[in-house]
Amino acid sequence: MAGKILVVDDDPLAVRLMKLSLVSEGFQVSTAANAFEALRAVQTERPDLIVLDIMMPDIDGVQLCRHLRSQPATANIPIVFLTAKTQLDDKIAGLQAGADDYITKPADPREVAVRVQAVLARTRRAASSQQGRVLAIIGAKGGVGTSTIALNLGVALAKQQMSILLLDLHHNASTAAWQLKLPARASQADMLALPADQITPREVEKTLVAHSSGLRVLFGAPVSAKLVELPEAHATAFIRSAASLAEVVLLDLPHMLSPASKQALSLSDMVILVLSPDPLTVACAEQIVPFIESAGMTGETVAFVIVNRVQSAVGLTVSEIERRLQKRCLGMMPPALEELAFADRQGVPLVLSPTQSVATIALREMAERVQDKIAGRAPRPH
Repeated sequence: MAGKILVVDDDPLAVRLMKLSLVSEGFQVSTAANAFEALRAVQTERPDLIVLDIMMPDIDGVQLCRHLRSQPATANIPIVFLTAKTQLDDKIAGLQAGADDYITKPADPREVAVRVQAVLARTRRAASSQQGRVLAIIGAKGGVGTSTIALNLGVALAKQQMSILLLDLHHNASTAAWQLKLPARASQADMLALPADQITPREVEKTLVAHSSGLRVLFGAPVSAKLVELPEAHATAFIRSAASLAEVVLLDLPHMLSPASKQALSLSDMVILVLSPDPLTVACAEQIVPFIESAGMTGETVAFVIVNRVQSAVGLTVSEIERRLQKRCLGMMPPALEELAFADRQGVPLVLSPTQSVATIALREMAERVQDKIAGRAPRPH
């Protein structure tokens, strides 16, 4: 597998020679003459690697490298400096800025191509060996607030400087893009046309959309999409790829019990069951717990959270639900219909609200408990 390379240099001749050499090795090559063009190209081209000159007008290569490393969406793109700056201090500065390799000009284009291939190979090996923790979030039935919990937990954890990826596995009812007011350039539905073995970390990374909190999202299929059941093999490929790209992967699972959902649960380190305290929903939760346990998730790996939609005198108490489910409660969110509706209209998850409402505090405390559980458990092999 070759890849897509972005060459950034203000010397047209150097760019032309480098492009010819890389294309001859099978790479797709795009170019930029300065940092501003490079930033636009990174957004549109989604390169697998950047070859970057240091001496450029306005913003130099070292500054650009630092900026790319500071952004969650571009932090992991390999960068190779190719520059006429030959002093040791310059090389140290470049590597400290986050470059993966440093080549001084003049350099034989064939050597550059070989070193680009070596950096890409190292990056892919590292990505395949990294395993983040996987947390599955599933509703006892539809409409209990599963996606709301998943989004708010993801944003809250991302704000704690954790690398968080939200994988929306709803194959025909995803609302995450609308809730976050983010452009859904692509979704997991777009990758269903690919064979499962072609869904790699790099392919998944290209479809991710970054939220201002640092949370990265792979959107599920929108409501208008044609209903297609998610195959088990594709669910596995999505989750394993995502687990190589983040410290924690949150799975927003549909409540329908399918082979893909069971496979997703089996690849998880922890499961959160979302429910409301009314008798019907608790009865549904009792039915779904055996399904979760049949995927190998038992004991302390499974907990539940309560989302109160409205005040009710007929709701079960936390202790009653714990007794019936034989699971521990991780947190309870009070009624907040108006707050949630306002948050959805603004595209700002409730957990980020500047007001210290009871619901906001409950969500933050829930995220803290999840973080504590994540910190105390080693990831399962995926």
